[in-house]
Amino acid sequence: MTNILKTQVHVVVISLLIQIAFSQVKTDFDVNWSTIKTMVRITNRLGDGSTLNLHCKSSDDDLGLKILAPNSSWSFKFRPTIIAGSTIFSCHFTWPGQSKRFNIYDDDRDGVRRGIPCIYCIWDITKDGPCRFNENDHAFDICYDWNGNPR
Repeated sequence: MTNILKTQVHVVVISLLIQIAFSQVKTDFDVNWSTIKTMVRITNRLGDGSTLNLHCKSSDDDLGLKILAPNSSWSFKFRPTIIAGSTIFSCHFTWPGQSKRFNIYDDDRDGVRRGIPCIYCIWDITKDGPCRFNENDHAFDICYDWNGNPR
């Protein structure tokens, strides 16, 4: 009986230590899933010296026109809506002779409750389509064509 009581005390102490550790960690997002801020970073990787123009917006926010020199980046942060699957940021990308659209953040694809979630959604924009950084293997290998299909 005393072993069970000791085990319960250890579990409570360990739980409290974990909560204290998380409360002291400085991050760009809150530990509470309902208040997480997602960051999207977009980098011009067209590869031919072209400037990338982009205009991103959601149903609530228009982020305006941004112009990216080769290999330069732009980022924004937002808090996804509580209703799963409802946050979408769509971007219109243009460069000489091209005009493309892509949902740079789609909660159905990128949300924290999804198969390949991202809190830091880091994208390289190439002529073939966008590629997202994969935190599991540290490579830009989550790639899509301009129609949104995995490639």
